[in-house]
Amino acid sequence: MKKKLLALGLSALVASTLAAKEIKVGVLQPLTGPIASFGQKTLDGIKLVHEKYNTLPNGDKIVLVVVDGQFDKVQTVNGYKRLVSGEKVVAVEGPLASSMSLSIKRFAGATKTPTVTQIATNPRVTKGSKYITRACFTDDFQGTVAAKYALKHNLKTAVIVFDMKQDYSVGLAKAFEKAYKKDGGKVLKKLFINSGDKDFNAQVAQIKKLNPDFIYTPIYAPEEGLLVRQLRAAGVNSPVMGGDGIADPALLKKLAGKAANGVMYTDHFDPAKAPTPLSKEFIKDFKAKYGRSPSAFAATGADGYLLIYNAIKQCDTKANKTNLQFKQCINDALRHTKNLEAVTGYLTIDPKTGNPINKPAVVEEIVDGKVVFKELIKP
Repeated sequence: MKKKLLALGLSALVASTLAAKEIKVGVLQPLTGPIASFGQKTLDGIKLVHEKYNTLPNGDKIVLVVVDGQFDKVQTVNGYKRLVSGEKVVAVEGPLASSMSLSIKRFAGATKTPTVTQIATNPRVTKGSKYITRACFTDDFQGTVAAKYALKHNLKTAVIVFDMKQDYSVGLAKAFEKAYKKDGGKVLKKLFINSGDKDFNAQVAQIKKLNPDFIYTPIYAPEEGLLVRQLRAAGVNSPVMGGDGIADPALLKKLAGKAANGVMYTDHFDPAKAPTPLSKEFIKDFKAKYGRSPSAFAATGADGYLLIYNAIKQCDTKANKTNLQFKQCINDALRHTKNLEAVTGYLTIDPKTGNPINKPAVVEEIVDGKVVFKELIKP
């Protein structure tokens, strides 16, 4: 009798295993190229939460299909097409940067693929799109945070340095300028650079002549480090603040040396200020696995995956027989996410815009290559 029961048990287990499906989720991040460290940190966060949250209540398994977008529009679009058409993923997390997210926007709509960008902050990324959802705040808010911080500290004149090639940089510069002027600040000059530039002597000379109270630099870390180094070498000591695109203290210290000290930036998360129980657990597990505290990229990467996992859990594979039906269900669930416990806080998505509601920002400062929390600013 025992043998018969054991055999029946094993048969049931085998049948259950055979019935379980693999559900593919694409991960499209810049794992090589100028902002590879951002992509790697994001992937670390995604993989960590995937280890815990990969099985659905019906036994189906979520597997990740990772593609390197290389921070290149052609490679990003090709990678997205490969994931959707070749790998038949049901959702994609990424791309990371605003310009890359904008490059795949049309394809997300055409293929009706639910896409979550965890940290692309340009407002145009989700505007008019039913299939791109965002896990982070937008530049409208991030730029306002920087402007309010500057004026709160009596920094009434500013120079803006932005990257003409990056939608993220252009959008954030506009948002800062609008908020800064509205509240009484004066923008003395807007100076532009291009991705990959290494010589900023012309911009530095103009900034030194203008002697602003504040320098706003919504650019990426590779250019930021060199710009700051050249500013300080020229004797320009005005406070410098960037956006989340420079949230790489190690790279800034490598490029700028001691000149990186005092550089500030707005960001999505600080591990010293864990906002949820899940966040505390994530920080503990991340330190144990990687031997360091999680960055905002890791935290928002985790949030993006948790949004997708939560949405997939709500969709029955039997009721949604085709891949397209299943994707539509996932997208609807994503857009109606309410009070989901995540790493950066509790996420509620506005179904009309695809953006999270009331996401706060933190202001960080780099001190000796480490990040020091300064302020939490809510919408």
